[in-house]
Amino acid sequence: MTIAAAIGPNATAVAEGRMSIVYDEAAAVRALTDGAGPGAPLGAERGLYRQDPGPGGIFDAQGRDARHRVGKVPASELAGLTAEAMAARLAREIERPAHGAASGLVAVDEIGNRFNDGRVRVRYVWRTVRGTRIRLAAWNRLVVTRRGWRVERGRAPLPRIDPESPGAQLGRAMRMLAERPHPAGGTYADRVHLYIAPAFSTSIAAGRGPHRHLGNDGKPHRATWRGVMPAVALAGGAWLEMYHHDRATGITAMTARTWRTVPPAFSGYLRRFGGDPGRLHLLFTAVPARPRGAPPGVRQADGVPVGPRPRHRGRARDAGQRPRSVPTRRAGAGLACRVQPGVRLLLRSG
Repeated sequence: MTIAAAIGPNATAVAEGRMSIVYDEAAAVRALTDGAGPGAPLGAERGLYRQDPGPGGIFDAQGRDARHRVGKVPASELAGLTAEAMAARLAREIERPAHGAASGLVAVDEIGNRFNDGRVRVRYVWRTVRGTRIRLAAWNRLVVTRRGWRVERGRAPLPRIDPESPGAQLGRAMRMLAERPHPAGGTYADRVHLYIAPAFSTSIAAGRGPHRHLGNDGKPHRATWRGVMPAVALAGGAWLEMYHHDRATGITAMTARTWRTVPPAFSGYLRRFGGDPGRLHLLFTAVPARPRGAPPGVRQADGVPVGPRPRHRGRARDAGQRPRSVPTRRAGAGLACRVQPGVRLLLRSG
C-alpha cells in the first residue's frame, strides 16, 4: 500500500488537493518541517496543517500561522446535543474557532461506540424433530429431510435506529451543514473532518452482511452504524485511526490482517451511503512493536515499512491530546514524510 498526503480543504472539490495534519508538540512539528532531517520536509505547498489545541509555529516562530491550523470539537461534546445544536456547534468552530485556527476546518475527535445503533437481541425458538429439540434463531427456517434436518438461514434483523441517538443526530446535523454553502466554496459539511475510532472501523471490517453486523454464523452479534454513516459520507474527510488505544495498554499496533481488511471494508461500506472513497484517510502513529502477522522488516508507523530501528524512544503529549510512547526519529521508506515521537500523522491511502 502506498501512503501519500491528500486533500486540499480550500477547494470546492475537497479531494483534489493534498493535506497532512500533524497532531504533536512544537519540537516534533519543527523536525517535520525543517530540511535538516532525512526525507522531504512537510510544507505549505504540500498542504500541511496542525491540529489544535496546541501552540502555533509551523511556519512562523511567533505562531502567526493560524490559517494552517485545524479547529477541534470533541465527539463527547456533541454526543448530548440535538442535530440543530450539533450543526450550530460545528459551524461556530469553523467560523470562530476556540483556539484561533483560521483554516476554516474542524475535526471531530473521535467517532466511536457512542455513535452506533446498538445490537439486535437474538430471539430463539425451539423446534422438535424426531424427538430431538433444536434451538433456532427466530428468522431461520428448519427444514425436515428424509435423513434428518437442515437450517435455512433467513435475513437477520437490523437494530432500530433511535432518531434521538448521537449517531442519528450527527447524520442530520451533517445534512444541515451540507445544505449550507461556505463563502470559500463547497459547503460547511466539506469543512468537517471526522476521526474514526478503531472500534468503529474494525467492526465494519470484521462483520458480515450488507450492514456488517453479522458473525460467521449469520447471527447479528455486532452493532450497526447506519445512523452515523450519512455523516461520514458527507464529511470533508474520514480519518481511520489505524492503531488501538486504551488506558490499560496504551497505544498498540493493529495486526497485519487488520491493516489489510479495514481500509477496503470501510471504503466499500462508505460507498453504500454515497460517500467518496477519495475522502477516506489513514491516521497512524508509531509504536515500538511490529504488527502481529507482518513480515520481517516491517515495524511501526503502524504497519508501514520504515527505516532501521531507532536508537532512542520518547513520549510526547500536547495539551488535550493523548500521550503515546514511540520512536523519536526515523526515515519512512516509501513515505512522503518523517515520523517523530507521538506524531499523529493523517495520510491517505492511494
